[in-house]
Amino acid sequence: MKVLIHSNAPTVYTGYGVQCALLARRLRDDGHDVAISCTYGLQGTARLWEDIQLYPCGWETQGNDIIHNHAMRHFDGDPLGGWVIVLNDLWAITNPLLEEFNVIGWCPVDHFPTPPRVLEFFSRSGAEAAAMSRFGELQLRDAGLDPAYLPLAVDTSIYKPTETVEIVGEQVTGREMLDLPADAFVVGMNAMNKDHGDRKGFNEAFRAFGVFHHEHPDSVLYVHSDPNGMGSGLNLRELAAHSNIPPHAIKFPAIYDLQTSAFTPPMMAAAYTAMDVLLAPSHGEGFCVPLIEAQACGTPVIVTDFSAQAELVGAGWKVAGQPLWDHAQRASYVIPHIHRVYEALKSAHEADLPSMAEGAIAFASQYDADTVYGQHWRPLLTSLEPAEPLELDRDADGLAHVDIVVPVMCRPHNVRPLVESLREAGDEGWSLHFVCDPDDMDQIAAVKEMGLDPLISDRGHTFAQKANYGFEHTDNGWIFLCGDDVRFREGWINNAAKLSDRFDVIGTNDAPDGNGNPKVQSGKHADHFFVRRAYVDVHGASLDGPGVVCHEGYNHFYVDSELIDLARARGVFSPCLESVVEHLHPGLGKGQPDMVYRSIRDPESLEDKETFDSRRPLIQMQTRGRGKR
Repeated sequence: MKVLIHSNAPTVYTGYGVQCALLARRLRDDGHDVAISCTYGLQGTARLWEDIQLYPCGWETQGNDIIHNHAMRHFDGDPLGGWVIVLNDLWAITNPLLEEFNVIGWCPVDHFPTPPRVLEFFSRSGAEAAAMSRFGELQLRDAGLDPAYLPLAVDTSIYKPTETVEIVGEQVTGREMLDLPADAFVVGMNAMNKDHGDRKGFNEAFRAFGVFHHEHPDSVLYVHSDPNGMGSGLNLRELAAHSNIPPHAIKFPAIYDLQTSAFTPPMMAAAYTAMDVLLAPSHGEGFCVPLIEAQACGTPVIVTDFSAQAELVGAGWKVAGQPLWDHAQRASYVIPHIHRVYEALKSAHEADLPSMAEGAIAFASQYDADTVYGQHWRPLLTSLEPAEPLELDRDADGLAHVDIVVPVMCRPHNVRPLVESLREAGDEGWSLHFVCDPDDMDQIAAVKEMGLDPLISDRGHTFAQKANYGFEHTDNGWIFLCGDDVRFREGWINNAAKLSDRFDVIGTNDAPDGNGNPKVQSGKHADHFFVRRAYVDVHGASLDGPGVVCHEGYNHFYVDSELIDLARARGVFSPCLESVVEHLHPGLGKGQPDMVYRSIRDPESLEDKETFDSRRPLIQMQTRGRGKR
């Protein structure tokens, strides 16, 4: 497969540069034709790096002016001839031509909720989402996306306990290299000082350490960062003085060494090993690789209990905080409480640190670059390969014959308006079937009053059970599955019919005015949908296999989620937003909660979520080619 990574050059020791190098090497070794579109670290000319083609930066900082040209060059003129992996702050990637390419947005999410500008990238480009953390995965999923989980990684053959390192032909300890006292309690930070704000939490870290140092004068703060702020960051020496940190109690590396990437990975491993604890009280992190690097070297960490940091602590302390509004991203960070940072420093000083090293190293091992590539990247890459169409005999008559299956319970007042909207819509080729409980006499009477014969289910009371009963007692080439609180709009069949030669599950729009389920409006989900009968007969519309439409293990929730997610994974689902079957859901302000909604209890919702979460990996295992072609 041809792959173009759009990120920092793999020759620079920035966070993105290191991750780019780790991934590119493994893609190459796996036989993929990989190249890198550099956003930083290479200008003016293309060159080879470890037999991997590097394309230079453009004039625009994030490469928006040149990424499409690099992609066309690497893909031999075919925009869909490979995959572009964007490893960057996605809110800054604005090139509209990316819509023409197959793109993965490998996405840092360090706010809650996902910032609108990040979501705009996915909307604009049509990219597949990939999250760097479980926190990011949840935020992206809540925003209506279906992200893969691709954590960042470290090379644990380098990042390991390192007592000495060779410098200019001489073996020196980490503390000697950093000019730190051999007997000091060393608190370390490794954070880029370039933000216009203070995302890395220097303010909280310095103020807490200032108090801590006056109680523990043997302590030293080593800050692996530019104290002058790289033009847009903070003046850290000024902040240290304001935080009552004496000059002798804070150390910085030589600025020129930072500018020239003089600190090699083995030197950084020695630096982490020289620390007693790594302090990282960031306001938000997409991942925070130093946390894993430090723990891989046996050093525990202190983090803000928020975003990716909270899940990256195998040995250390989590610090509570409070929300902080970021007006630039229209979302929130969490700012740690200074006194909690101070208390964590005290706990680290009093802890048996050597006894924590083994747990730190074991925890970090799960983020080893080879492990991450094998467990997460290889399955994803397999799903990106062009897939053969799902084997099925697809009828050529479109949606000429559709059985509308409506599971119902105790809502006879919904029958007439549904039927009238269906008749007024004007589309032809349908048969309507309400599936009722045998003792629901008012419901049965309401159906008969409209001149229809109800299906009386003896299978059970749940939506899934009635849906399966309705499927088994109808015989047209397609079924349409919906609730009874819907209104059909003109063109609901005819518009969807245009997709029926290629797809086996076709979703409809639940709101003509846009006031609907966000996942439906984005085309990622459908509350009501057409399902080809042959697809159910041969493959099954749920994980339960041939002949089954819906999994009957759900009380009420997630029935549609399993069916749609499985169809999407198999490549047989398409939304049709021109086909409108409006959902009058109380949650949308279009209906009143009735006894049916009130009878669905919260414990059942949680139980159904647990069921769906347990089955989701099985759905993902069936993922077929994700590309736009």
